[in-house]
Amino acid sequence: MVMSSRSMLAAPAVYTGIPELSFAPVRCGPAYARLDRAQAAAGQTVLLCGPVGTGKTVVLVDWVRRRRSTRVVWLTVPEGTGSGLLREIARTLVPTTAFASPGTVCTPMDRAADLVAALADVSPTVLVLDDAHLLTDPMELAGLEYLLAHLPAQVTALIAGRFDPPLRWHTLDLAGRLTRIGAPELALSPDRVAQLLAQHDCLLDDAELAVVQNLTRGWAALVRIAAICLSARESDRTTALAALARPAHAVADFLVAELLTTLSESTLEFLLATAVPTRFCLPMAEDLVGDDAARILDELLRANFPLHTVADAGELWHTYHPLLRAYLLAEAAHTRPDRLSDCHRRVAAWFTAAAMPAPALDHVLVEPGAPGLEPFIRDWGLRMVLEGTGQTLLSAVENHCEYDTFVRLLRAAVAVESGDIAAAEVYLEAAHVGPDSATPLAPAARIVALDRAVSAGVAVLVGDSSSMRWPLPPATGHPDLDCYAALQCGTADIYAGEIDSGTTAVRHAIVHAEQAGLGRVAVRARTAAAVAAGMAGRIGELRALADAAIDCARRYEPAGSTDAAQARVLAAFGAYQQGVDIDAPVLPVDDETMVPAPVRRAGVMAALLTHTDPADRIAAVLAVSKPLHRLLDESPTLHGTGELVTDVLWLLLRLQARADAQHLVDHATRVLGPTPDLTVAEAGLALHAHRPAAVLSVLEPLLTTPNLAPRTLVTAWLLVAVAADHLDRPRKVDHACEQALASAAPEQLIRPFLDVPQAAELLDRLGPRFARHATLVDRIRAHRGTTANAPQLTDTELVVLRQLPSGMTAANIAAELGVSVNTVKTHLRGIYHKLSVNARGEAIAQARTLGLL
Repeated sequence: MVMSSRSMLAAPAVYTGIPELSFAPVRCGPAYARLDRAQAAAGQTVLLCGPVGTGKTVVLVDWVRRRRSTRVVWLTVPEGTGSGLLREIARTLVPTTAFASPGTVCTPMDRAADLVAALADVSPTVLVLDDAHLLTDPMELAGLEYLLAHLPAQVTALIAGRFDPPLRWHTLDLAGRLTRIGAPELALSPDRVAQLLAQHDCLLDDAELAVVQNLTRGWAALVRIAAICLSARESDRTTALAALARPAHAVADFLVAELLTTLSESTLEFLLATAVPTRFCLPMAEDLVGDDAARILDELLRANFPLHTVADAGELWHTYHPLLRAYLLAEAAHTRPDRLSDCHRRVAAWFTAAAMPAPALDHVLVEPGAPGLEPFIRDWGLRMVLEGTGQTLLSAVENHCEYDTFVRLLRAAVAVESGDIAAAEVYLEAAHVGPDSATPLAPAARIVALDRAVSAGVAVLVGDSSSMRWPLPPATGHPDLDCYAALQCGTADIYAGEIDSGTTAVRHAIVHAEQAGLGRVAVRARTAAAVAAGMAGRIGELRALADAAIDCARRYEPAGSTDAAQARVLAAFGAYQQGVDIDAPVLPVDDETMVPAPVRRAGVMAALLTHTDPADRIAAVLAVSKPLHRLLDESPTLHGTGELVTDVLWLLLRLQARADAQHLVDHATRVLGPTPDLTVAEAGLALHAHRPAAVLSVLEPLLTTPNLAPRTLVTAWLLVAVAADHLDRPRKVDHACEQALASAAPEQLIRPFLDVPQAAELLDRLGPRFARHATLVDRIRAHRGTTANAPQLTDTELVVLRQLPSGMTAANIAAELGVSVNTVKTHLRGIYHKLSVNARGEAIAQARTLGLL
């Protein structure tokens, strides 16, 4: 005979007396801590509620027996309680007090009021009322409510039951006088489960203990049943654990006797139907059992039935305890086998109608022969791929339709989504071999569209722009497939240099992905759009799109996803180009394995951002140049690589790695040819070698080329300006600086002015000539900061110095600062002396050179 922990207690008197436990209790730390805090407060009530067998009585008995210095009064409510509860509470709490004269009519409310008055002088007391869910008399409940609301400070009430007695608990809650302890706090933790099992000489290893924990979820009675069952079959522990999951007869007996016997037929039907899905919500329950579902679910929740409820996507989802669900499924299979298949079909249909294919698949596969699998794959297979559950789908179809072209393309799509280049190429080639099925699973138009999308995705992974010419296929009418094709073909266009068409396509993918809740697609499409903006030189747009991708990833993707990491790198790189300080993101790239080309490209950016000011010069040179050399080797035609070569070049030159810089430019030129970016890089090397005439001869033809990328154009003009300054050609210097500033202003490009050697110093010297770009010039100067050898001006001298560019006289400055003219003149002499100048104009120019202005 299986007994709950409540029935394992020695039988107490009808009302009074602390029960004796027939076993050693396992200490429940979280519940004890809350009980301790409640007792330390004034006039608190603790409400312990949980299903039968969760250990409420055991916790209370163990806790009160530890209160050696506190008076404890224990009352247990028996079945069928009518009147007399308040009289019994009064008799046990204050036995020496006469509450009413003989023959006087006294209601429970009167008794409660008298009891509150009588308790004013009692010593610290704990009142325990166990099995309080059996209370039904309205008058007694009203009296109990009054008593709890007016408990004296030295009295603590502990009310335990399977569900809340019908009192206005919210009033106590609002008054701050209620502590709730429920099933989560009562559930046994893994270490407490191990202690309980050890009482039955049942010692499990970590894996076996995890099985028991998962099956019982710490439900005390079920853990004890499991201990008894496992001890009885100690020689075959694996079989015993498997028997528990069925569940075992002892578990079934407990569940039936303690939970299910008193349920109505309609409630039992509700349980059997809603146990079919792993989790259910009210709309699904209504679809399965009808309009009465809301009432039944509400009754179960009010009765504290073992249901776990969580909010997800705007809906409340309920799950049964694993062993309870296992029993309900077994009961449904035994008593209603003809209705179970129909229930699985209806659950699958509900999930697919809610665009939740992953949970629907389990129910599709349950039906013998899985007749619904082929239409499911055709309509929902790609959605599972895009949601990241494609491998689950492929595992399910191992013995179904595995030779169909559409299924082979889905396998390739899964590999593309996971960045597995080798597998993607193999599966794509297998799909192109030819269909082995006489009856294709999907229409020809869908197969063509999926083939083109996957082919484009593979081309992007490899980074071969020559194979990226995959025009967007005609719309198929299948929204997910059309979205996927737009994403992959658009991304291929972007990395092939077709920025406008690629951007249009990925924007279509963004719109559908957001509407359909395809978070992974939305992140990837926004990241691709950010890449396109960066390649087009629209740095502000790049940062905005990358930030949107990051925000999207926070909502939809795991924190460490590759897509989110790429978006963070793009956002940081855009900020870097605009001279905005931002923490360098981490994007580790394995140099020994096949890595998707976009990830490797982002890895170069991340390495560049990480090593802008390195402590270890040699390590920095290797960190930035090695991944870029590999990108050039593995993805030689990936659009935008040339700009990265120039970015890395400046860092190598700052690190005095002239040979490494030359090697990089030579390698890139062999692979990419004489692109505008590499022409600029050659000019940079010439300037570093002090050959200004060579800089001009290399760049002047380039500057007549239309549609140069903004960063390339700004860098080229700055190189011309510095070279012309070395050749003492001032008019050319002014013109080149003006062109560089005009080209940089729309996107607020700061980085080229900091990268090109001597460009910022030249701008400091000539700054006043470019008044219409004053804001940009000030930003460039501010980003340079104060040079290390700048003289140390006092705070007051700095205040006066910053007034000089305004043109105000000494008298005006004195009036502005509220000091005398002589004081201002004294500070000016100090400024001129420290800057080694003799006039205001010289002071302004020198201060700007040193970064003081």
